[in-house]
Amino acid sequence: MISRTLSVGILLIVVLLSGGNGCYGNTAATDPNAAAARLVALLEDPTPQIRVTAAQALGKIAVPGTVPVLLRSLKDADPAVRATSAWALGRFGEDVLDQAGLELATLLDDPSPAVKLAAAQALGAVGGTQTIIELLTERLTSPDIETRRAVVSALTWLEASSAHHALLKALNDPDAQVRQGAIAALGEMVDPRSLPAIRERLLKDADAGVRGEAAYRLGKFGDRTVVAALQAASVRDPDAVVRRWAAWAIEQITSAAPVRIS
Repeated sequence: MISRTLSVGILLIVVLLSGGNGCYGNTAATDPNAAAARLVALLEDPTPQIRVTAAQALGKIAVPGTVPVLLRSLKDADPAVRATSAWALGRFGEDVLDQAGLELATLLDDPSPAVKLAAAQALGAVGGTQTIIELLTERLTSPDIETRRAVVSALTWLEASSAHHALLKALNDPDAQVRQGAIAALGEMVDPRSLPAIRERLLKDADAGVRGEAAYRLGKFGDRTVVAALQAASVRDPDAVVRRWAAWAIEQITSAAPVRIS
């Protein structure tokens, strides 16, 4: 007799490989609703790995009726289940903004860095209301570094112009990853008001990753007012990678043909 764990594994593999549209003879593999019903039950399994795989499969087939169940799994005792459930909700996209947006935003307070990141990525796919953006910007001052890192990641994907002022403040964050993420988020907005602050990070930030991000984003802006700063960085920056990005950015701004960086 095939063990229960092996039977579960076979079902999940079939669902994951077929995406609910395969030609396998099992009804659960050919009918997304039938597969979803089986997988929903597995979210209550005592084995965390089975719950993780069930949540992953539910995200794969994305049957709308399973959203409430995945929302409940955001409170699972196991962080891997919570992270995978957040990822699965992100697979539904903007269709679940009203149902899942705030739940995903509050998940940025989760004690697990992996859960925070999964929630941020899911928010990028689901989108954000003004209430969600305000909730995120409030957390840019959180004492928890991982929360602040997740917030700037989410804001990068959301491209929320209303977060502009808060992101400018985040450029002075003591954590280099937060500063780099804030530059990325500001760069996605392509708001010329950000140019002076990003230019300052290019020339004065102590972290090479932050300076490199600043050079890249300035190149994407395409504004000639920052060429002098980029020229200085391309010659004087102590980090070779930053110098290459600065040179690339200059070419992007001054040349009609883009230059690939090696």
